[in-house]
Amino acid sequence: MDKNRVIIEKGVIMEVPLIREIVIIFSLALIVLIVLNRAKLPTILGFFVTGVIAGPSVLGLISSGSIESLAELGVILLLFTIGLEMSPERFGEFRKTALIGGTLQIGLTVLMVAFLTLILGLSPGKAVFMGFLIALSSTAVVLKVLQDLHETETPHGQASLAILIFQDVAAVPMILTIPFLSGAGGSTPLHTLLTGGAVLLGTFLSARWIVPRLFDVVAATRSREIFLLTVILVCASVTWLTGSAGLSPALGAFLAGLIVANTDYAHRAQGTILPFQEVFLSFFFVSLGMLLDVGFFIGHLPLIILALIGVMMIKLALNSFVGFIMGFSARVVVLTGVVLAQIGEFSFILSESGLRYGLMDRFTFQAFLSVSLITMALTPFLISLSPRISESIIQADIHPRIKNGRRYRKPEVNLEDHLIIIGMGITGRRLAEISEDHGIPYIGIDVNPETVRRARDEGLNVYYGDGTHVGVLRHFNVPEAAVMVVAIADYRSTVHAIHEARALNERMKIIARIRGFENTENLYTAGADVVVSEKREATERISGEIFSCYSGVCELEE
Repeated sequence: MDKNRVIIEKGVIMEVPLIREIVIIFSLALIVLIVLNRAKLPTILGFFVTGVIAGPSVLGLISSGSIESLAELGVILLLFTIGLEMSPERFGEFRKTALIGGTLQIGLTVLMVAFLTLILGLSPGKAVFMGFLIALSSTAVVLKVLQDLHETETPHGQASLAILIFQDVAAVPMILTIPFLSGAGGSTPLHTLLTGGAVLLGTFLSARWIVPRLFDVVAATRSREIFLLTVILVCASVTWLTGSAGLSPALGAFLAGLIVANTDYAHRAQGTILPFQEVFLSFFFVSLGMLLDVGFFIGHLPLIILALIGVMMIKLALNSFVGFIMGFSARVVVLTGVVLAQIGEFSFILSESGLRYGLMDRFTFQAFLSVSLITMALTPFLISLSPRISESIIQADIHPRIKNGRRYRKPEVNLEDHLIIIGMGITGRRLAEISEDHGIPYIGIDVNPETVRRARDEGLNVYYGDGTHVGVLRHFNVPEAAVMVVAIADYRSTVHAIHEARALNERMKIIARIRGFENTENLYTAGADVVVSEKREATERISGEIFSCYSGVCELEE
C-alpha cells in the first residue's frame, strides 16, 4: 500500500510521512516568519529560508521524494491562481503596453543573453534557451510586493503587470520550442509541437464552449461546494491531460486558470480560490528553498555573485530601455526596470524541460537556481529602494526628453483659471465629466497612454503627462490654474506633485485624494489645502451612523 496515503482504520487516522513533513514545514515556517516579521523583513524571504533549512542540504527534515512532490504541487497551485487572474478585461486595460512593451522586453533580452552566451561558447540552441530563462520575470513575487505596498495602480505598477501578463502567455510557446532548440532527433520536436498545438486548441475550445456551459449547470445548483469542486476538477483535468501529453503539468495548471478566467464565473472562482493564494505562494517558495544545494551555493559563491550581477544589470538596462521606447518618464522607467529585474516562476518550468532535453546540465541548473532565488529574495528590498534611485536620477542633469518621457501634446486652447486633474482613474474621470456638465474649464493628465486614449475617445480633455514633474506642470499651464486635484494611487508621487505645483503657483487651491490612512501631514506640508482620504472618510461616516444609534436617535424605516 502507498505509504503516502492516509489510512483510515477503525476511526483512527494514521500518521504518514507526507503529512508529518507538511506539519514540520509549517511549524518551521511559523517560527521563521515570526523572527523575520520582528526584523521587518518580507514574508516571501521567510518561506524561502524555511525551505532551505528544512531541505536536504541543511537539516534534511524532508525526504527527496517529498521535495519533488511538494515542489510540483507548489508550482501547479501557484500557476493556476496566476492564470485565474488573467481576465480579458485586465489584459485589455494595458493592451498596448503588454503587446509592444512585452515583445520588446522579451525579444531584446533573448537577443542580448544569446549573444553573450554564444561568446562564452554555448551552442545556438542553448544560448537562446538561456535567453528564455532570463527574459521572464516573476508575476507572483511582483504582484505580492506591489499589493503589500499598495502600488498595483501606480503607473509603474500597471506597466510592470502588463508586461508580466504578456510574459506569462509568451512562456507557453517558449516551452513548446524547447525540443527544437535541443536539436532532438526523430519526430520528438514535431510531436511536441503538434501536441502543444492540440492542447492550445483544446484550451481555446474549452474556454469558449465546454467549461462555460459546465459552470452554467453547476451555478444552477446554487451550491458553493459543488462550484468549488468543479473549479478543482477543471484544474486537475487540464493538468492531467497536459502531463499525459508529455508537457509540463504546471503549464496545464496555468492553462486551466486561463480557461476559468475567460468564463462569466471568473470573479466567483477568484473569490473561492484566491483566498488560498498565500498558501500556494508559501508552498512554491518553500519548495524552491528545498531544491537549493547550500553546499554548491557556498562552494561557487564568487561565480554565483558574478552571474547575479550580470543578470540583474542586463534586465535593469533592457527593461529601462523598453520603458524609454514606450515613452515613460524617467521615474516610471527606473521603477519599472527595478520591478522586473528578477527571474520568474515560469523559468523554473523551462529549466526542468531544459534538463530533460539536454539544454542544461545539473551544474548549470544549480547555478541558475541559486541566481534566480537571490533575485527573487532581493526584489522586495530593491522595490522599496527604487523611489530613492528614481529621485536621484530625476534630479540629475539629464535631457528633458529622457526625464519627461514622450513629447506632450499642447492643449488646444490656452486655459487660465482652469482645473487641473492629475490621475484619470475613477475619481479623475468623474471629476472631468462633472466639469464638462457644468462648463468648468479643465485639463486631465495621466501617465497611462491607454487611459488617455480611452478618455479622449469619450470626448474628455485629457492629455498624456507625468504630473510629478515641474516641466510637465508648466506645460499644462499650472501657474495660471485656479484648482488642482491630485488623484493618483502612489502616495510618494502625490506628495511630490503637490510640492512641485505649489512652487509654481502659490494662489492655486490644491486638493489631494488618498486611498487609505497615510500620513496627511506630509501632504499639507508639501502645499495641499484639502486632503480627502477615501477610507478615512468612509470610516468616519460609518462610525457616525453607528454612534447615532447609540445616542437614541437611530431610526429604522419600516
